[in-house]
Amino acid sequence: MKSISIKVTIWSVAALVVSLAVFLFIGDRVMGKSAGENLTQVNQMLFHQAINALQTGGPQGLERYMQELNRYGTTRYHISDASGRDMVTGGNDSQMVRATVGNGRPFYREHNRMTMGLRSEDGRYIWLGTSEGPSAFLFAPFYILLLLTVAVLYWLVTAYITQPVRQLAAIVERFGSGELTARATPRSNDEISNLGRSFNAMAERIETLLMTERQLLQDVSHELRSPLARLTFEAEMVRKTTDRDAAATRLRHEIERLSELVETLIDMARAEGEPGAVEMEEFCLNDLLTITVEDCDVDAQSAGCRIDVSSEPETIVLGNAELIRRAVENVVRNAIRYSPRGESVSVSLKREGDTASITVRDYGPGIPDTLTQRIFDPFFRADASRDERTGGLGLGLAIARRAVRVHHGDITAKDASPGAMLTISLPLHGATH
Repeated sequence: MKSISIKVTIWSVAALVVSLAVFLFIGDRVMGKSAGENLTQVNQMLFHQAINALQTGGPQGLERYMQELNRYGTTRYHISDASGRDMVTGGNDSQMVRATVGNGRPFYREHNRMTMGLRSEDGRYIWLGTSEGPSAFLFAPFYILLLLTVAVLYWLVTAYITQPVRQLAAIVERFGSGELTARATPRSNDEISNLGRSFNAMAERIETLLMTERQLLQDVSHELRSPLARLTFEAEMVRKTTDRDAAATRLRHEIERLSELVETLIDMARAEGEPGAVEMEEFCLNDLLTITVEDCDVDAQSAGCRIDVSSEPETIVLGNAELIRRAVENVVRNAIRYSPRGESVSVSLKREGDTASITVRDYGPGIPDTLTQRIFDPFFRADASRDERTGGLGLGLAIARRAVRVHHGDITAKDASPGAMLTISLPLHGATH
């Protein structure tokens, strides 16, 4: 059987049937003994009254007493002499006498009829009381109705109890088929709801790991294009230049930058999948900003623009300096890419309460208000014409946002009219997250 509801219902009804049988068995033994004792006392009293009627009124008095006694009820009473002859009707009751007092037992049961026999103290008279009990099948319809009612109730109860199990099974099937966002909706604190919460935690973890793996592949394809291009160029220069030592030095430098980039991407993927595995340390955000701007200045000169930097006094944050540097570099290079020739890109560092903010502004086409959130989505491009010029894949800002959020910060964008303004916010060292 595949249904838990049916299994629970069958076992519950079976337990009910066994319980009913045990109840009837114990009731028959206990109640039967108690009823037998009461029945013996009643018959002894009636027997004594019958003898008194015989002694005071003679056979006529006994006859009147017995007729009055047998007028009502389903039990028939007889009084006979020692040989078993009925003293009122003259009938032969010897068989019932032998079955009861003749065998030394007060009760004799035959099918649904039970006979009780008593002998007087002087042995002259014998009292017989015969009653017809109800048929064994008399209450069968009531028992069947009771079992059906209980079975329906058990079915309703088990269906209600197992409904969350069926829902959780459907959620697990959806998740297993590739719908990684499928989650259970626990509504109580019982074991099934706890199982649903455990599944949600597991599903969240699996989704994070899978998405991190996919994102890592996208990041690698995006971030390695420029270093590989420079590496290819330097390799060609080694073949053509006469100063092979200088070319080899530049080639080694590009290889080191490439290795550093790969390590950074892996660290960021690990930070999202296992936040506790990333090494965090105190570093000065001012120094990091200066180094990053210097690295981007060559690109700014090639684009015909300049970078203006302003910062406040020493700002210390806790985090992974390389991840933050890559995030800031992606934002600055993005601003350079869209900045018109002859214009400047403004980079500023400010402190507001427990937060340090790095703001990067260009004076290019700007960003529509409806797209200020979507520009951080992987592969999203606000303007296709830009990418025809830049060749970007739309991953730089997505990588920057992921790196910032690993540090419990955020990155936002808005249209500056003209241009666009992107702000990276990071908690200062010692601030409560």
